[in-house]
Amino acid sequence: MCGIAGKICLDNGDYVDAVKAMCTTIAHRGPDGEGINVIGNCILGHRRLSIIDLSASASQPMSDVDSRYFIVFNGEIYNFQLIKNQLITKGYRFRNHSDTEVILQAYAEYGTDCFKKFEGMFALAIWDIKEQKLIVARDHFGKKPFFYGYDKAGNFTFCSEVKGLRADTNIEFELNTEALNCYLALGYILNPMTMYKGIYQVPPGTWMEFDNKGRLTNTSGFWDYAEYFHTKTTESKGVIIDNIRQLFINAVKKRMISDVPVGAFLSGGIDSSSVATILKKHYPNELHTFSVGFKEKSYNELPDAEKLADLIGTIHHSITCDPKDIPGLLHEAADAGDQLFADNSIIPMIEVSKLASKYVKVALSGDGADEIFAGYITYKADSYYKYSQLMPKALRKMLAEQKIGFKRDSGVKIGRGYKQKQFFNGSLYNYKKAHYSWRLFYSQEERIKILGEEHRQLVYDTDPFLKFDKYYKDVDGLSSLDQHLYVDAKTWLTDDILVKADRSTMHSGLEARCPYLDVQLVQYVASLPSSLKLHGSVTKYILKESLKGILPDFVLTKKKSGFNAPIGSWLKTDSSHEFKVYNKYIYDSFIGNAGNVNKYDKIHGHN
Repeated sequence: MCGIAGKICLDNGDYVDAVKAMCTTIAHRGPDGEGINVIGNCILGHRRLSIIDLSASASQPMSDVDSRYFIVFNGEIYNFQLIKNQLITKGYRFRNHSDTEVILQAYAEYGTDCFKKFEGMFALAIWDIKEQKLIVARDHFGKKPFFYGYDKAGNFTFCSEVKGLRADTNIEFELNTEALNCYLALGYILNPMTMYKGIYQVPPGTWMEFDNKGRLTNTSGFWDYAEYFHTKTTESKGVIIDNIRQLFINAVKKRMISDVPVGAFLSGGIDSSSVATILKKHYPNELHTFSVGFKEKSYNELPDAEKLADLIGTIHHSITCDPKDIPGLLHEAADAGDQLFADNSIIPMIEVSKLASKYVKVALSGDGADEIFAGYITYKADSYYKYSQLMPKALRKMLAEQKIGFKRDSGVKIGRGYKQKQFFNGSLYNYKKAHYSWRLFYSQEERIKILGEEHRQLVYDTDPFLKFDKYYKDVDGLSSLDQHLYVDAKTWLTDDILVKADRSTMHSGLEARCPYLDVQLVQYVASLPSSLKLHGSVTKYILKESLKGILPDFVLTKKKSGFNAPIGSWLKTDSSHEFKVYNKYIYDSFIGNAGNVNKYDKIHGHN
């Protein structure tokens, strides 16, 4: 786990300092060392977090044995030893025990087909001296970030974080109104956009090729998640349960590979509890687990986490997030989020990551289970959608506007009033847009008021739902639940959940690993009938069945809580939509009502 940066230079200018500045800005991603290498007109930079092969021979940038290929890599390849053994039989030689060298040699042997072989998380760049080209790639779900653009001289430039690019004074930044529209709607920005024009993300599951002038010459996806939804298994329920259990155990065991201590986040819910329980059973050393709670009772899960930790026998550490400096905490969350990002669960994730980093360098998490197995209450709402259509539209509209029904529940994490408003607002549309609207912050007209009347047409023409609708077409003809799961994985999971996991943990130089997003597991689960994921009103049904005998009943029957911070009480808002308030708070912190780009510099400490 590391941070990467680099440039392809068009002239003889000295851009090494610019790459160094980017690396310095993202030093939190790799506090164990820095490497800069100039290879012709390509400059590669790397910040190292030493996880596998702690020796100097595993430092980056790294070259292959023939010095044709040079790489900077952020991530972990869990099946690297298997690939390495295959390459050895083909005559390849290795100088260290890292997964980085395996990537290089696999690329030398298989070209871009190597990315289909990797199981893990990665963002990487490989410079080919002979062909004078740069190959960049990003893992299946986009667990690891990769941002790129061009500086004023036209030099292709890349970095693990947007604020790293901001440290390069050769790059100009202009706000991207389409991205702002997306952020205000969803609370995050859909890839490949960023909040700046001309700055992009490499899409997940994709490789791209740039020539020695930084021009994009080829690009291709190497993984199609939709394919696995379209091919349904005919196995019996018993076989499915056994397969899920074994695939999940294997996924956890793969993520134990490390030359430094491994721990686990533990909230007390099914997802993190199952990871910690399996890890405890197979991890050969003492296992440290980590939790964060709040003084607000409805937000606090510490007792459940501590109960399970005591039961399975981990060395448990917990912290209560009761900030004395709320502005400072929110400022840190904005900084760690890197660009506009309004998932307030990044706040407790930052705090628990700080705690974990004192004891371990790697922590396993339960991220991804809800999106793979249908764990959110929104999937229940989807199943109730058809019943809402039996009600007169005028009544649904009144319920959406809360002219009747539940009002805001003070002190409750997500009250009935909020759920009513979101559900009946969604019920006014078709089933796709209804699902989209469950998590909608600002409506189109509200976004126009924020962005300005001059952007009215843009707000409608670039509505994020249009991107969602394209993803829905990938899984057309499948059950509505399968469609929603696929679309959520392409949007919410990639651009919210995994952004939160990466930025919050790397903020403290901690590597997060997600067993539930093991490629073998997710491909298999996609092939299951949707009725086994949401069974009546039971979310994650088949996962719960698979975990019987592994987890105690008090975990399996626990009501889903979520991981939100009590942002409403912190911001002292009486709004029924505290998530919307936090969205606007982050927006104003970065940009302000005047659209001042320089506010971004104040957050990230740039002059």
